[in-house]
Amino acid sequence: MYKYNQLFELEPNFKADDAEKFRSNPTEESINETVKSLESKNHIVNVVEDEASALELIKKLIPDGSSVMDAGSVTLDEIGFKSYYFSNEHKWDNLHQKILDEKDGATQGGLRKKALACDYFVSSVGAISQQGSLFVADASGTRCGGFTAASNVIVVAGVNKIVESESDGVKRATVFCYQCESVRARKAYGVPGSVVANFIQLNHGAVFGPKNTNIILIKKTLGY
Repeated sequence: MYKYNQLFELEPNFKADDAEKFRSNPTEESINETVKSLESKNHIVNVVEDEASALELIKKLIPDGSSVMDAGSVTLDEIGFKSYYFSNEHKWDNLHQKILDEKDGATQGGLRKKALACDYFVSSVGAISQQGSLFVADASGTRCGGFTAASNVIVVAGVNKIVESESDGVKRATVFCYQCESVRARKAYGVPGSVVANFIQLNHGAVFGPKNTNIILIKKTLGY
């Protein structure tokens, strides 16, 4: 995955819509308001100071023996989750590794679908509104699907993902992030750009049963 600043090395003339707006960090008041809104919608929220603290919290949240799947995410790379996840330092069932180990395309596709119904799905999001909604977009379904299929979801995001309104949440996830992801996709896959094939706006946590979404907000500018 390429960090945000690396996108300009790949394409020097790259310019994303409202980059200054969507890459700025909110005030402490805005962060607190967002946390209250998320908690009122049945989410568990933790605010941490840095990447290392976020990774340590994830380690504590996922019990040994749990099946774990992740979504593609620059933020997860930046906090060190990807390196840890694909190491031998934990006792989780790494479903992503099993997918990569499978060489038959049809079988691999089936494993990807099954992996979304894991014990713990770890991902970032395109945006989080101060009103407490999460905004998620992808091209293949392997991010959006995990939010509805997994038993538990862990969302990791820099506070730069917080936006003032739900309309800004849609724009950040489907325009700004799409434009950034398109630069990466052109380099990685040789395609004209990415596609927003799937988009979900999550307005509330679990309605029936215990809270199953843990949101970790990091007081840093991370991801796209």
